[in-house]
Amino acid sequence: MIQQSPFWKYYRDFNFFNLSFSILSWVFFGPVSGLLIFLSFGMGIGYLGFNYFRKQEYHLYYNLGYRKSFLIKKVWAHNLVFMGPVLLILLLL
Repeated sequence: MIQQSPFWKYYRDFNFFNLSFSILSWVFFGPVSGLLIFLSFGMGIGYLGFNYFRKQEYHLYYNLGYRKSFLIKKVWAHNLVFMGPVLLILLLL
């Protein structure tokens, strides 16, 4: 079994909440709004969801050397890198 980096586990768990909210907004408001929400307001929803349902895991990440602010900034940067080009393509169409 391949071991997963602790950051990528956090990224997947954090973005579960973000993506759930963004998909709902995609359905109701359109694809561009869904991606904008994923990159901005969805980060707050992801933080609130992770903080409410998995708050105890922050102790694990802290013991591994990851601060909460570092994790959130890194997730935001990865989301911007992964979804930024998709957003640009949608805006150009």
